[in-house]
Amino acid sequence: MTIKLPEPDIFDKFLRFIGKQRGVIIPAKAYKKYGQYVYAMGQKESFWKALVRRKGVDLPDGMVDILEYYERQKNF
Repeated sequence: MTIKLPEPDIFDKFLRFIGKQRGVIIPAKAYKKYGQYVYAMGQKESFWKALVRRKGVDLPDGMVDILEYYERQKNF
């Protein structure tokens, strides 16, 4: 299964500047439905939901912080 995550944009960087996280929804059910040769695209959560969420609160299950993911990729 290949999962393509969207690239961070100016809104993601703004949220990081004010200390908030923006999640990307990982499509885990695609593997069960289509098998191992599926190509899935992650979706960003709404900017407004991320803006309203309190600082320091963890992302819901099934989400990954988009900027943290790309920072880890640079360190590899």
